Amino acid sequence: MIRNTLFALLLLLPASLLASAGQGSPSTLNVGFYYGLEAPIGSLYAYDWLVLQPTQTSDARLDFLNLGNTRPIAYLSAGEMAHSDQAIKTLGKGWVLGENTAWKSYVLDIRRADVRAFMLDDLVTPAMTRGFRGVFLDTLDSHLLTEEGKNNQQAFADAQALLIAEIRERFPESRIIINRGFHLPEQIHRQVDALAFESWRNGYEAGGRRYYRTSEQDREWLAGQLSHWRENHPNTPIIAIDYAKSGAEAVELSQQLAQEGFTPYVSDHDLNRLGPTLPPIKKRHILVFHDLPKHQADQSSAHRRLGILLERLGLVPTYRSILQPLLNEPLDDRYLGAVVWRETNANASAFCRWLGQSQSTGFPVVAFGLSPTSTPCKALIQSRRLAVPAGSLEPASAHPSMGNFESKRLPTGTLTPLPQPRLASSWLTVTDSSSNNFTPVYTHPKGGVAIAPFIFEMGPGDQAYWRFDPFSFLKEALKLDDFPAIDSTTESGRRILTAHIDGDGLVSRAELPGSPLGSEAIQERILKVFDIPHTISVIEAETSPQGLFPTVSQEAEASARDIFRMGDVEVASHSYSHPFFWQMVEGGAAMAPDPEDTLYGYSMDVPGYTPSLTREIDSSVAYINERLAPKDKPVSVFLWTGDARPGLEALKATRKLGLANVNGGDTRPLPYASELAGVWPDARPVGDELQVYAATMNENVYTNLWTGPFYGFRNVVDTFKILEAHNRLKPISIYYHFYSGTKPEALKALNEVYEYALSQLVTPLHLSDYAKRVQGQYYSALLQQSENTYRWRGIRPPSTVRISQNQYPDMEHSDGVAGFHDTRNLRFVHLTGDNPLLALSSNPPTGPLLDSANAQIVSWQRSERDDSWKIQLELKGYQPLEFVLSGVSHCTARDKQLSITKKPDGLIHFRAKSLRSGHFDLECD
Repeated sequence: MIRNTLFALLLLLPASLLASAGQGSPSTLNVGFYYGLEAPIGSLYAYDWLVLQPTQTSDARLDFLNLGNTRPIAYLSAGEMAHSDQAIKTLGKGWVLGENTAWKSYVLDIRRADVRAFMLDDLVTPAMTRGFRGVFLDTLDSHLLTEEGKNNQQAFADAQALLIAEIRERFPESRIIINRGFHLPEQIHRQVDALAFESWRNGYEAGGRRYYRTSEQDREWLAGQLSHWRENHPNTPIIAIDYAKSGAEAVELSQQLAQEGFTPYVSDHDLNRLGPTLPPIKKRHILVFHDLPKHQADQSSAHRRLGILLERLGLVPTYRSILQPLLNEPLDDRYLGAVVWRETNANASAFCRWLGQSQSTGFPVVAFGLSPTSTPCKALIQSRRLAVPAGSLEPASAHPSMGNFESKRLPTGTLTPLPQPRLASSWLTVTDSSSNNFTPVYTHPKGGVAIAPFIFEMGPGDQAYWRFDPFSFLKEALKLDDFPAIDSTTESGRRILTAHIDGDGLVSRAELPGSPLGSEAIQERILKVFDIPHTISVIEAETSPQGLFPTVSQEAEASARDIFRMGDVEVASHSYSHPFFWQMVEGGAAMAPDPEDTLYGYSMDVPGYTPSLTREIDSSVAYINERLAPKDKPVSVFLWTGDARPGLEALKATRKLGLANVNGGDTRPLPYASELAGVWPDARPVGDELQVYAATMNENVYTNLWTGPFYGFRNVVDTFKILEAHNRLKPISIYYHFYSGTKPEALKALNEVYEYALSQLVTPLHLSDYAKRVQGQYYSALLQQSENTYRWRGIRPPSTVRISQNQYPDMEHSDGVAGFHDTRNLRFVHLTGDNPLLALSSNPPTGPLLDSANAQIVSWQRSERDDSWKIQLELKGYQPLEFVLSGVSHCTARDKQLSITKKPDGLIHFRAKSLRSGHFDLECD
C-alpha cells in the first residue's frame, strides 16, 4: 500500500510558495497502481505503465502485459518491510530502526550498504529478471517515523539517492517512479521518470480506516513542493494518486485531476479497484459462475453451453466456481456483469448473498439452471415467490423465439418450483391447471433468469436444443449495447480455413499399394494436392529411435523431415508419450479419471516411464527441433493429446517455450445432434493462462472412435455448414490424425472435406495464426475514445471485428480500416496496422472499399484526386491472390499479373495467376 506520513510530520510551507496545480494540459499517459490479483489481464491493458506487487503477479501476467505494451513496474517499499513479507526472515541485525504500527511494518535503515544491496540484489533484480520493466519506490519518508530519521534527514536522503542511482545504472532502460521524494537531491530528480504523490483532493487514513477530504492547508504545502517539479522538470509526469469509495466517485475525481494537469489515478484504499483511464475502457469481461469443482469448470454448462454465446457477443468470460472462496476485489470496475449456471444442489446461500450486494448497485446478474431454494438466491433472481405448478402447463405469453428456435416444443408440466416475479419482461409465461401464472424465463431491471427445463429440450445422451434465442436473451438481460467485437472466424471478409494433423498413426501402414506409412499417404494424397497452410505434429515415442518402434524409426523420421520441409507446413509437437489425462500428469493420483474412461490407458505404454510435463512438452519440442524440423522452422505449436485438458503448469510450459497451444473442446454440431448447444467456446482460461480449443473436432469422433465407418469424417462438412448458418460461430477447421492415411475410405473422405472447404470463400491461415486471434480476444482492452470511436490495446491488434448491420465504418474518421463484408446478419470490418482506429456511423461510406480477400491485409491506403481514387494495397496469402472491391465502377492496375472483372452485383474482382503476396497500385473511379 502506498504510505502517507509526511502530512503529519513536516511543517507546512508558507502560502506564498503555493503554485498552481492546474498548469499544463492533461497527460495522455495512463499510469495504474493495482495491488490485487483478481483482475483479468485484458482489463489492465489500458495502462501504459502499471505498478504491481511482485508477489501478487504471475509470470503469465508479466509476459502478456509486456506483449501488449503495458509496462509492468514493480512496487518496492524503499523504507519499510511488512511484518507479513516473505523476506522478513532475511533481515540482518541492525537493519530495523523502528516500526510503522499503522501499516504493521518495520522501518529499515537504508543508510546501510547491506540494506541497499538487499533491496537491489534480492528485490529489484529478481523482479526485473521475471519481466518487470521498472520500479516504483514507495515509503521514501518512513525514516521520519523514527527519532534517528528525524535527526539525520540528509543522510537518509543521500542513501536513497545512492539506491536510485544504482538501480538506474544496473537497469538503464527501466522506468523509475518515486512516491514524493521531494527531499531527494536534484541530480536524482533528473534520473527518475515520474513523480507520484498522494491525496491531492481525497486521501485515506489507515489508522482510522476512513476516507477524507484533503485540507486546503495540506494541498497548499503540496503545491509548493510541486512547483519545483513543474519549473525544473516540465516533461516529467506528475502522478496524482487519490482515493475514493466508489467507482462513480473515482471517475469524477479522475477527470478533475486530469483537468488540473496531473496524470490521475484514483482507486480504493487497498489499490484493488482499477482506476479510470483516458480514454475509458469499454467493459467486455464477464464473470461466469458454475457450481462444479474448480478443476471441472470446462465440464460445466456455464462453459460448454454459454461460452461461445458470450464470445460471439464480444465478451470475455472469466469462469469461477461458486465453491471457491468469494472474490475480495471490486467487480464493477472490470466486469460488465455476471452469469450464473447452477446444475447441482450445492449450497449457494453465501454466494448469492455476496453477488446480490453487487446486483443491488446495478451490476446485472443472469441466472440459468436450477430453481433457487434459499432466500438470498431467490433475491438474486428478483422473485421471492416460487411454487410448483399444479397439473399441466399452457403457454400464456412468449417471446417470438420461444419454442421457435432449435426446439419447437415447450414443457407441458414440471415438478420444479417456478418463479412468479413481480417486475419482469416475460420471455415465457405459463399457466397451470389452477390458473396460476409462472414465468420461468424472463429479464428484469437487474438481469435475467432462465429456469430448467425451459432452457433446453434434451435429447439422447448429452444432446440439447435451445428453446429460445439465447443471444437475444443475453443481450437484453445484460443490457448490452452495440460495440465492435474482435472476431476469430474471419480474415479479410472471408471465413478462416485451417488444417492441422495430430501425429497419431504416422508409423502405421496404409492399406495401399506398397504399404506406405500413414504419413507418406497423407503427404502424397493430401498435402501435395491441397496447397494450403498445414500445422503438422509428431509423437516422439512413435518416431524416435529410442521410442516404441525403433525398426520403423529411420523411415518415420525421414517422412517427418520431408513433410516439415514443405513450404506451407508449420511444425508442431504432439508430446512424447501421448498422455490421455493431462491433469493427472500435473496433479497426481487425486486427478485420476474414472476407470471407464481409461479405454486407452493413461498414455502410450513406454516401458519404465511415468509421464512428466518436462518430458512431454520441453523434451519433445527439443527432439523435433534437433532431429526433424528445418533449422529455420522450429516448433511453433503444441497440440494437446488425449483428453486435451491441460492444467496451469502444462500451459505455462508451452508459454515459456513461446508456443501456441491448441486442441480440446468438443465442437461437433450435426443435423441429428446438438447444434448451437454442441458448440464449445474458442478457449479455456486457466488462471492467467489460456488454452485455445480446436475449432471443430477430428475424425476420431466422426468414425465412432476409429471403429468405422472410416468415411465418417465426411460428415464434418455438415458441422461446417451448421456453424456458418448460426452466424459463423467458427472458422473451417480440418483436423485429423495421420491414421486417416491408412484407410482408402478415410482418404476419400478427406478429399471430400478439402474440396468442400476450398469451394467456399475462405482465407487459409496457419493454426498458430488462428490461435493468436483467439488470444487477441481474451488478452485485449477496448478503449472508447468517443461515443462511436474505438481503439484496441493488447497482445495484438485485431484484424477483423464484427459490428451490427445498422452500423458502418466511418472512413473519414477511421484509421487502418480497409472496408467491410456482409455475411448473413453480420458485418465484418477489416483492420490494418498496429493501432487501428474505428469510427462508426449510421451512414454508408463512399468511395472504394475492400470487400474481401483470400489473404491477410498488410496495408491499405486510399486517396482521392481529380475525381479518381488512388489505392495502395498489400496482401500476404498462401494461394493465388483474389480480392474484391466495392464502391467503384472501374479500376486499372499497374501490375499486369492481375485480371480484373466487374460482376453484375457491381463488385470488381481481381485475380492473380500466381502471386500469393504482393503490393498493388490501383486507380479507380
